[in-house]
Formats: sequence, C-alpha cells, structure tokens
Amino acid sequence: MPLYARDPILRALVPRLVGLAADRRELVAQEHRADLPVTLVTGRHGMGRTAILDSLEDAYRGRVPLGRVDAAEIEQVRWSRSTAANTSAVVETLERLVCELAPTVPGAARLRFSRLLPGLFAVSSWHRGNEGEQALARDRIARLLVACGLEKGTADADGTDWTYDVSESLADPHRRRHDLAPVTEAVVQQYFGRHTRGRVERLVHQWYQSRLPGSEDGEAALIRLSLRFHQGGDFQHAVERILVAAFLEDLTDAHGRWQRINRTPRPLVLLDDVHTAAGQRVLDLLLEHRAAPESATPDPLVVVATRLGDGAALYPDATHRELPELVYTSGWERTVPGSPSAGLLVVSLTPLTRDDLLLMLDPAEGPLHRHLPSALHALTRGHPQGSRMLCEAVVRASGQRAVAAEELLDLPAEEGRPVAEMLLEQLIPQPQLRAHLLQLALARDRTAAQALVPASAPAGDGLAGAGLSSAARYLEEEHWTAWADGSAPATSPRTDTAGTAFVPDPFLRALLLHEARTTSVAAPPGRRWEDLHALLREHHAARGAGHEPDVLRHTLAAGDADPVVSALTEYFGAWEAGRWLDTLRYVAEAPRPPSDGWTDARAEIARGAHDHRYAETDDVRRSVNRLLHALWYLFETYAEPLPDLCDDLGAELAFLSMRHPSGRAVLNEAARAWPAAARERKPYPRYGSAEGSARDGSVRDEE
Repeated sequence: MPLYARDPILRALVPRLVGLAADRRELVAQEHRADLPVTLVTGRHGMGRTAILDSLEDAYRGRVPLGRVDAAEIEQVRWSRSTAANTSAVVETLERLVCELAPTVPGAARLRFSRLLPGLFAVSSWHRGNEGEQALARDRIARLLVACGLEKGTADADGTDWTYDVSESLADPHRRRHDLAPVTEAVVQQYFGRHTRGRVERLVHQWYQSRLPGSEDGEAALIRLSLRFHQGGDFQHAVERILVAAFLEDLTDAHGRWQRINRTPRPLVLLDDVHTAAGQRVLDLLLEHRAAPESATPDPLVVVATRLGDGAALYPDATHRELPELVYTSGWERTVPGSPSAGLLVVSLTPLTRDDLLLMLDPAEGPLHRHLPSALHALTRGHPQGSRMLCEAVVRASGQRAVAAEELLDLPAEEGRPVAEMLLEQLIPQPQLRAHLLQLALARDRTAAQALVPASAPAGDGLAGAGLSSAARYLEEEHWTAWADGSAPATSPRTDTAGTAFVPDPFLRALLLHEARTTSVAAPPGRRWEDLHALLREHHAARGAGHEPDVLRHTLAAGDADPVVSALTEYFGAWEAGRWLDTLRYVAEAPRPPSDGWTDARAEIARGAHDHRYAETDDVRRSVNRLLHALWYLFETYAEPLPDLCDDLGAELAFLSMRHPSGRAVLNEAARAWPAAARERKPYPRYGSAEGSARDGSVRDEE
C-alpha cells in the first residue's frame, strides 16, 4: 500500500540511521555515528503512524535484525497477567524484542544476549506453589531459549522440562513452600550450568555484580535482582533499568568495531503506541540509559516509535522537525547533555495535501468531477486514513458510474458497507460509545450536550450523566479534542472560528453527523434527528437573550427554514450590522437534515426560484431568504463554489446594505469579502464584537 507524503521517513531518515536503503540492496552513509536519536512519530488518530511502521517492517524485515512491539498490546497482556508477580511491561517488551532480534539475518551472526538472558530468567522466577507464575516462566523461558538458539524447537516450544528440572532441585522438604530466593537460585544455576561457560560466564557475573554492589558474586547479584523485581515499585523500576542496560550493551557488543568499520547496517526496533503506560515506561528507560554519563559507548540500536499526541510536556528538550526537513539530514543533536528527552527526534505527521489526494485518485477508470478532489479534502481535512478509504471507494465506483461529491460518505467500502460506517468503527471501536456520540455530536458544547443525555443514552444502558462524562473523557484521552495534541487541526476552508463543539474534530464530527442522519429514520421517537435538534433548540431558548443564534441554527438543522428567515429579517433592522452578519453566518453553518422527508432545494432557492411563494412579503425578507440558503448550501463540504451563487451572495449583501439603518459600510465590505471567501474556500470574515465572537465561537458542523 503506498505511503503518501511520508517518504522523508521511509526513504530518507531511517535508511540513513540504519545504513541501508529501504527499497534496494545498497548501503547508505550512516548518520549519527557517535550518538543516535530515538525517532518519535506523533499525530492524531488515523494520521498514518502505524502505517509508517508497517512500511518500515516490510522494507527491513529479514534484511537487518528487526523487532516490533505494540505497547498497547503489551498493556493488555500486562493487565491480563496482573496476578503474576513475575511480569512487567518492560520485561514483556524485552522478551518480544529478543525473540524477534535474535534469529539470524542472512550474512549476520545470531544475537546471543548473554547479559540480558540470565537477568530475564532470574526475574521470571516464581514463588513456590504459585502455578500462574510458574506457567508464565515456563512459556517465557522456552521462547527465549529457542529464539536465541540455546535449545532446538519452534517458537511455541514448551519449557516444561526446563522448569521441571528446577522444581526437582527444590525437593528439599525443609524449604518453605513459598520461598522465592531458592527458586531464583535454582533457575540461575541451571541457566549457567546448561547454557554458559568459561569467559562469557565470568563476564556476565562481573557485569551483574557491578550493577548490584555488595553481592558476593554474580549469582548472588542475580538473586538480589529477582527479589527486588518482585518487590515492585521503585525496586522493580531499578531492576528494569538494569535489564534495559543489559539489552543495549549486548547489542553494542554484537555491533562492534569491525561491524562499524564495514558499515554493517544497524538493528532496528519499531515501538507502536508509546503514549500508553507500557510504551512510555520502555521509552523513558531507553532515553535515560542513553543520557546517563556512564553510557560512554553508544549503542547501535535504531528506534522508531509512534505516539498518539505529541507529548510536548513530557519531552521538553526534544528536537522537533517537519517531514520535508528530513530529506537530507535529521537536524538532530543532543542539545542538553544529561537530559533524557534531548535524545528524541520528534516528527509530527501533518495532514495530506490536495495533491496527495490527486495521486490517490489516479487509478480511477473513468473521468471524475472537477470538484471531487476539493470536496474530498474539505471533508477529510487531509486525514490520511479517511482520505485513503474514501479515495479507494471513489476509484472502485468510478469504473461503473460517475461519482457525485455529495455521495462520498455513502460509497461502499471494500467490504460492501458504507465507507462512513467503516471509518467510524475504526476510529471509535467501542459500539456503545459510538452510538452515544452520534447524538452528542449535534451539541455545540458540553452544556448543550447535557440536554441530550436522556435521548442519547440507549434505553436501560445506564449511561445518563456518567455517559456524558465518559464520552468527554474519551474524546480528550484519545486526542479527538481540538488542539489536544498540541497542534491545530487542518485549517477549515469555510470558517475561522475556534472549536467549542462537543466533538471538536471536524472530520470525526462529519462522520458522526452523517451516521446520525442515516440512522435517524430507524431511531425510536425522541432520538430522531428532528427530536434531538428540538431538544437543543429548547435548551438554548431557555438560556435567554444572547442565545438566539443557537436557537435559529437548530431550527434550520431540523429543516424548518421559514421561521429562521422571519427571525433574521426581524433582527436585520434591530441589530448592529456586524452582529447580524455573524449570526447569519453561524446559523447557515447548520448541518442539513436527513434526506428522508426533506428535499435539498437550497441552490434553487438561492437563485430565486421560490420567490413566487413569498409574493406577499417585502424585498428584505426575500433577500434574506435567498442569502441564507446560498450560504447554507455553500457551507457544505461537498458544495462546489459555483460562480453564479458566489455572485448572488455579493448581490444580496449589496442590496441589504442599502436597507440597513446604520450598517451600510459593514454590509458593503461583506458584499466584497464573502463571495471571494466562497470562491477560494477560505474563512469568511467576521464583523461582530468580541462578546459576539465568543458567543458564536463554534466550529461549523461539517459533513
């Protein structure tokens, strides 16, 4: 699968760090010979973080020693084994990395991990009689022995014989049943007796004895290591730091002087989801080791990690680079000696451009509508996952018929279901939460969302107030809130207002609103589209003066345009012109109703086709009616800014400028600026006071 707009990582940065081209058998001059950064790829949901690791694994698996770990999966495994005292996220991660890095790569020697293995065996020791801990140790030991070539077998080998022999050596009836130290002693002695001899054994003993001063010998040090590990807390953290040091020093030994002289490619580790507790702990230990003064010999490990959000507060001394800056050099150096976070090179993934979407649409068999790429980009905001799935759906459909921009979210995905439905399932995997958010997405803020709680909570599920809190917490924790990851979302082509919507992310909100419309017909009374907007309209009406724009917005969203036109006509002469314009713009950003029972005639009304229905009204009301429907249509993400509609927009505003008692200059300015903004799909200028701007500060409901 092509990796659009991410080539600076795949074909430039990582090949220079590893020393091997990603797509051909060619050595590359290695960057950072003395000190390596950890590359941290950050971004929001669906920005392609995991896709980058997939591409790197495809490029380098079998060519260099490569290990990959998903920290989110490690976190789940750790919780499932929470009753076992001989496990931790760091140990789980190191075990998986050893099992993937140790097997031989053509032309390279097998990695032995002579320091790390006895440490992992020691901390895997179990309390006598604890069958859960013993089973975990048995499986871990078997995998490590096979991966490192110390015993023959397959990756799923059973270590029953190994642990049985340990148990046999503990058959002394005078030993207490739950002792841990005798088990660790037996495990360590059996490891050295079976798998290590001579000089290597002496070096390992000395290494652990130096890390745990005061121990009589290496075996005593490993027993102390195990006892501290099982104590947990700070003791376990100190042991994990020793194990990470053993891991990196083993890799340093394997990639020695001759390997550096011969420019042997470096080993590569891919860590996904390091924003989880498990991933963050592993990453922090790695950064701490590299920043420590005693780490005189640099290790050769190339690490590419991904994180949801940017974690700027956690890594204040990190070096930040944009993707284009990585083409020729990383630009990284350790600017703050001794600072762990200075060892990070942070690369934030940015949204795709319209040109990237054009490349995605190239395989289409038939001609596509000229406005389709712009509509796609306005809808997705360059969200890579959404852009890819929608473009693939367009390409599949193009061989059979012309694709209209307004049907983008209804196109079938590869599985045959609507692409919007598939995207929502991937972006919000929890069905109950997803159903809850379908209704809450209609609200402009948390206060308004509270009015929807009884309607948005499925009968009998007990979500009520707790459901609102859990939904808000989920959006924040998963970085779906605006600017939650430290960077603004893609700029809106239609509005410059800052997001206070309950679901601030425009693309996610567009998907939720579309699904809310689609499922409205089958929803029970009280939870249909028009019912929810009625609740919100009543909520804002009860809040009194100053909330008229929200009342009108939800009235329009329900499909009832006449009272909105009447109210705007009434306000036209009574309000200051800037306030009126901002209210008009805000109201016109309302999402359209479901097509069931509502016909989209907005463009026709804007052109005056329905003027005959209002023959008894004055010119101002007819103009406001045309103006509102023109804006309502042009605010659609899929709407093409047709020249006649843009011209009509200016003409109506110019006409109204002659009728307003005090706002001629402001309306004339809007008559020039708004059509230009519509043509260029740029934010519409605002003219109200700061108070009005704050009141109207809501991102429009995209679709």
